[in-house]
Amino acid sequence: MSADAPLVTPVGLPRRFGAMLYDGLLLIALLMVAEFLIVAPFAITEEHPLFMTIHLYVPLLAFAFLGWFWTCPAGQTLGMQAWHVRLVDMDGGRADWGQAAIRFAVALAQWIVVLAAIALYVKGWWIAALPLAALVMVGLMLARRDPQRLMLHDRLSGTRLVRVK
Repeated sequence: MSADAPLVTPVGLPRRFGAMLYDGLLLIALLMVAEFLIVAPFAITEEHPLFMTIHLYVPLLAFAFLGWFWTCPAGQTLGMQAWHVRLVDMDGGRADWGQAAIRFAVALAQWIVVLAAIALYVKGWWIAALPLAALVMVGLMLARRDPQRLMLHDRLSGTRLVRVK
């Protein structure tokens, strides 16, 4: 971050999760429509040769949706607009597609860890879920203690969330 970068109010976890919830609902709706437009006309079932390609299509569509909003001049998804949050690079400028790709990939990996911990716990394998849950908690505690409230995907992508009035 440059020395002349303006001081901004860090975005805490509740505001992040609020925006994430809004965007998650929008993304689920988008993915449902997109899946329907692919699956219904082509009658894709588990036996269809293109069935496995849908597993690539879904994250690519999610990245295109989020990446477009993150890299546009406003730097906000619809959920981020509702929660008055904006994505910027470390100097306060616009994020680029490379930063968006890193941010998306790392955030997706973090959510996979969360979902794996939940799945293991639900199956009764709480011993296996415990290290994953501990890893998630450590990440959240580090973000909470960080003066800028940066999470792992913020640091690795060179981006941060800022509050907008």
